[in-house]
Amino acid sequence: MKPELFDQLETNYYQSHTFAKSAFDIPTLPKAQCIVIPVIRESIGSLLIRNNDSDMVTDIYLANQLRVRMIASKTKGVERRRGSQILRSLDLGGKAPTNKSYIPANTKASEVFDLNTFVFGDSANTSDSKICPVHSAVLYSDAISIQPSKLIIDDVFRQGGISDEFVSFDAETKKNSSNIFTTRSVLPNSLFIQSLVITGNRITRAALDHLLLSIGLTGAYGGATATTGTNLKTHFVGLYWGGFERAINAPSEMLQLIAEQQQANVTNIITDLNNAYCNNYPNHILTDELNAYIKNLIKNFEDNDKALIERYQQASQGVAKLFDKWFGYGNEKKSKAKAGNQS
Repeated sequence: MKPELFDQLETNYYQSHTFAKSAFDIPTLPKAQCIVIPVIRESIGSLLIRNNDSDMVTDIYLANQLRVRMIASKTKGVERRRGSQILRSLDLGGKAPTNKSYIPANTKASEVFDLNTFVFGDSANTSDSKICPVHSAVLYSDAISIQPSKLIIDDVFRQGGISDEFVSFDAETKKNSSNIFTTRSVLPNSLFIQSLVITGNRITRAALDHLLLSIGLTGAYGGATATTGTNLKTHFVGLYWGGFERAINAPSEMLQLIAEQQQANVTNIITDLNNAYCNNYPNHILTDELNAYIKNLIKNFEDNDKALIERYQQASQGVAKLFDKWFGYGNEKKSKAKAGNQS
């Protein structure tokens, strides 16, 4: 990775706010910086992407076509869970189960919140009914299909209530089963465009590494109620940064740059997007260099690389201080209890 990117990343997680009656600590205030990581998600197994109608595929009319729409949580939620698993394996966080964060009485926020919280965001209820919210450092757009929906949706015929005789006749009720329906899935080799945006110059190198590692180690992105294998592959277009966000980060703008293809080609799409992003942002790390960096991150994680683990340990200490100073939950009660004992 180019050292000029690391030089521009934040090194502190929090700062003291002194322009107040009494000083208090807050997350580092945002500065003019935008980092964007465009990705192409490729289905390598059948995907169920549903709206409120369980039979239909969620769609949206965008860039002159009706396209399949994969909402941000479909990918972000899985990568966030992978991030927690990484921290658990290093014994540096991931103590709270997903979407079940709770801060008990007389417990510091840092015992629940961690580096994964800083990167992907979270909120926790407290014992006195307060809510401690943490905004995500990385913002995910919806993933929009590059191909029109009519080319990538498959009608799957299903028949429920089948008896041992392989027929739909119910011997008890003497009636045919009504559990016959058609559901629609997204075919393998479908491509989706998505952008991951980090604004405000508040992310550190360790936090960026954690994001890239969480994405790089994720494969199973969900189907209906469970996943049984890898069904979505991520292609990194590159990493680009400048002072402010550009309109090209929106999937609709990216789709306008990609020629309509019935057989969309990942290599050609990455080339088109690389050219467009380089024309919009003053700094860039292109696909091959970014892929090599992520591959090395994964190798270092698998090999328990000392330098990587040290970065994680330092980052864990940094975010722990941030959350304890920011929310202060647990500290105040402990100090009062101590004062009461002394008196």
